[in-house]
Amino acid sequence: MNAFDMISEPVLFIEQLREHSSRVYQCVELIQSLADALLAEDHEQIRTLHEQMSEIRDAAEQSKLSLYRQITEMHFHSAGGDIFNQYVACQDKVADSSKAFAELLVLRKTAVPLELRDDFRALIAEVVNAGRRTMSLAEELFSRAQAVCAGAQGQSSIEAIQGNADDKVPSSRRETDFARRLYSLEKELDPVTITFLDKYHAALREVAQNADCAADHLRLMMR
Repeated sequence: MNAFDMISEPVLFIEQLREHSSRVYQCVELIQSLADALLAEDHEQIRTLHEQMSEIRDAAEQSKLSLYRQITEMHFHSAGGDIFNQYVACQDKVADSSKAFAELLVLRKTAVPLELRDDFRALIAEVVNAGRRTMSLAEELFSRAQAVCAGAQGQSSIEAIQGNADDKVPSSRRETDFARRLYSLEKELDPVTITFLDKYHAALREVAQNADCAADHLRLMMR
């Protein structure tokens, strides 16, 4: 038995989970565009992307509220809602941290120094890839689980889902490389710039860590 077996209307619920996940990871995808605009010092584009981020984040929030209503109902029947509750909570943090990064870029025009740009690009790539890995896992697991719940496939499909659930990708340490490099430039950079670059790093680290957290809960759903 997996977590989806405890849901009265699993196909509909899985589709709503997919919709929420898609909106969350649209926020993550915007991080790449925001980073490109930051490096190009295109502040008009940053403002435009920030508005897009806010709209997508609001849509994800509405999806989350709909999911929470169903998850709350599950708690009246069993503890089965816990895993979904935790998964959606991780997703919520991914979206919030993505938006926080966008808001930092709007708040102050803090350019990334030339000496940090390679490490910054590597950090952005790792964060976006963490989101893509989680969304790819979500799409595959949701699609197969939906097919199984609808009776379209049999035991072999369930085993395939569980096999993929154990296929865990080790995470990188790009965020540590960026932080180490940033603080090696303490004497060259003014304190406010260091503070904002550190805030960039913290927001991006939160995105990656919570995307990995969401992926862990996806795997648990299929056990």
